[in-house]
Amino acid sequence: MTQQEWRDAFKKENGREPSLDEFKAAKANCFAMKQQAAEPSEKEILQAWVADFEKKYGRKPSIDEVKQRQYIAPAAAVETPTEDDDDTTVAPHRQSQTNKKKRGWKLPTLIVIVVALVAGYLYGQNYYSYDSSMDRAIKVLDSRSADKYSQNLTWSDTDKKLTKSEVTPLVKYIKTGATKSDIERMLKSSAYNVQVKKTGNRFLVFPKYQIVVTPINLKVYTNHSGLKVTANDETIIKDSDDDEAAIVKHQAPGYYEFEAKGDVDGDTYKGTDTEVVANKSNAEINLYAYRTSSSSSSSSSKSKLTKSDADALLTNISSLLSKVGAKDSSSYSSDVTASDVFVDGSSNKAYTDFTEMISNNKTKSKRTAESINFGPIDVQDVKSTGKKTADVTFKIKEDFNYSSDTDPDKHTSGTLTQTFLLKAHVKYDKDESKWLVDSIDSDQKKLSDSDNVK
Repeated sequence: MTQQEWRDAFKKENGREPSLDEFKAAKANCFAMKQQAAEPSEKEILQAWVADFEKKYGRKPSIDEVKQRQYIAPAAAVETPTEDDDDTTVAPHRQSQTNKKKRGWKLPTLIVIVVALVAGYLYGQNYYSYDSSMDRAIKVLDSRSADKYSQNLTWSDTDKKLTKSEVTPLVKYIKTGATKSDIERMLKSSAYNVQVKKTGNRFLVFPKYQIVVTPINLKVYTNHSGLKVTANDETIIKDSDDDEAAIVKHQAPGYYEFEAKGDVDGDTYKGTDTEVVANKSNAEINLYAYRTSSSSSSSSSKSKLTKSDADALLTNISSLLSKVGAKDSSSYSSDVTASDVFVDGSSNKAYTDFTEMISNNKTKSKRTAESINFGPIDVQDVKSTGKKTADVTFKIKEDFNYSSDTDPDKHTSGTLTQTFLLKAHVKYDKDESKWLVDSIDSDQKKLSDSDNVK
């Protein structure tokens, strides 16, 4: 190539005149031009990019990666990595990084879920355990709150909550002075018809413990017909019948204050009694009303003792002796005194014999009674022995009540009931204008004996 041909070719290729150095170099080369390498085709560029991708990442690229390869590395800039060029390796496409992140969070999340489930199970095991349920039950009863009782106590036969009026006897009983230890002992035994029992499951795996109340039927006897009977100020009998007991069904265990009051043949009668009812499905209540006033001339002013007079007098004996035999003097309400019933009042031998028997059974017997109830009275015969004297043959029932507190080994409780036939010698006291018991024959005849202590 001539000098001029070289200069023209240079200007065409580079768009300018050659420099002095370029001219000298070309002259030394006899003005020969370098041959240009043919530009690669699009197919060859793609094949080179794919081969380079497979070498870098050990897999074939996805369609999206192929489409977007210009954003990773232009084909002309792709270089083959060497053993010493690890730091220059191009990262895979953004989509691969996203997939890696999605796979990465699954294991930690699974661990968190498992830990939460285990923690919840362990918490549930403790919270719903018998001991924890017992602690909560003790707190409920120790609150002495009718609201809390009605929210937490259920009937054993219906699984329904007790109402505020239904829990009143139990609230009254706890308020009489039960300690937390007393409450715990009550809930762990069957002695008071109130227990913490398992009634099912919560969330399928945890035990369900509830404060369960077993209902009691009250069998109430009165010595007169036509009386209204109340229990804890709630009417339970509107019109009593002295020939048969009235059944008051489905009552809660606890402390009951009974009252019978009404007018009979122009005379006003009233009787009261207090009972702790528990540890049985049926409880017998003997409620005796005595005459408190009369709208007509008293038959007691007559020299002849009538059966009605004898019944009123001996009913007063039952009321007086039941007060002496009560658990404590404040738990039995009676206005009757020894002077209202016996000649010489509390010095009367018949009265002192009864009180001594009561004292021995409550303090000195091998198994002491918690309380002793007397009645009902059933007058069998009234026989006049003089103008102002008479003999009265009558039946009297005596209930000896035992609690588990006096039986440390077996924790038994219940009632021993005995019925006796007695004869009382009575006389009319002119100064007091009433009939009084002078003496009672000592040869008592036992008619029946029923023991349900267990």
